[in-house]
Amino acid sequence: MTFFRSIALIALLGLIITTAFSQDDLESQLNALLEQRTAIKAEMEAANQSGDRDKYDQLLVEWENIAAQIKTIESQLKQDTEKRTNAVKYYNDGNSLTKQGKYSDAIASYNKSLEFDSRNPKVYYNMGVAQYKIKKYPDALSSFNEAVKYRSAYSEAYYMKGNCLGKMNRNDEALKAYQDAINYDPSYARAYFGMGSIYMKKNKYRDAVAAFRQATELDAKHYLAYTSMSQALINLGSFNGAIEAADKSIAIKANKWKAHYLKAQAANKAGKYQTAIQAGLDCLKYKANYAGAYFEIGFAYKSLGNKAKAIEYFEKCLDDRQWRPHAEHHIKYIDEE
Repeated sequence: MTFFRSIALIALLGLIITTAFSQDDLESQLNALLEQRTAIKAEMEAANQSGDRDKYDQLLVEWENIAAQIKTIESQLKQDTEKRTNAVKYYNDGNSLTKQGKYSDAIASYNKSLEFDSRNPKVYYNMGVAQYKIKKYPDALSSFNEAVKYRSAYSEAYYMKGNCLGKMNRNDEALKAYQDAINYDPSYARAYFGMGSIYMKKNKYRDAVAAFRQATELDAKHYLAYTSMSQALINLGSFNGAIEAADKSIAIKANKWKAHYLKAQAANKAGKYQTAIQAGLDCLKYKANYAGAYFEIGFAYKSLGNKAKAIEYFEKCLDDRQWRPHAEHHIKYIDEE
């Protein structure tokens, strides 16, 4: 029996050397071997006392084999501990640098962390975020791909992957990435928002509204989804719906100019000119001298028949390259009436 036990232990030694155990696995193996060594030591003492030299010699071989395995595992545990310590150190350094906005330095730290642990999905994810912040979208995409390689159900990484692909105008691939995020986490509101943003780029406004609405159902505080929904509804000609969506965004985050501007635009298209004037003025509180808001106010006054006020606000647009042609057109029209 001791002969077969020796063979089994020798085979186990080879398994330990060739197989990449986790630290917990190695510690479990070490504890088991320490117990076996203690038991064999007791058997050796009994064999020695009884004068059974053959059995003692067989047990000695087993004891030496186990001692060699213990030494190997202890060495591996020491190396693993050092690697883990360094990996965590550089990972934490990267996170600290990211918080400071030092994204290039953070990326360097994350890469150092990966030298000690090349299979950590969180490191790849955080590095991808830092790369995304400095608009290195292909590099960020590669990092997010590595993150999902080592953690398949990583919704946040799929979402950021979708953002990268969207920035690179790979819109169909972006939609798939957002869908992957949703497949792993059906309650992930930001992924629906991402899908809606891609549908907007593809001029699929009904699909965009559906995606934005799903985002708001999952996250009632997602003001950006309401704002984007307002724009999509304007594009669909649903102006009252656009006003309602803008109001919901404003109720959550009143200090964001875009929702006020869209409300003004939708109100003008709906013939609600006083509402448009007030929304335009509210927009200007948060984005001073925004020509788009001046234009909507001017358009509302023109529609109400107040030519002087209309010209006053249209003239405020004349220094803006985008809005100047529109303002000049309306000023000319008023002058010719």
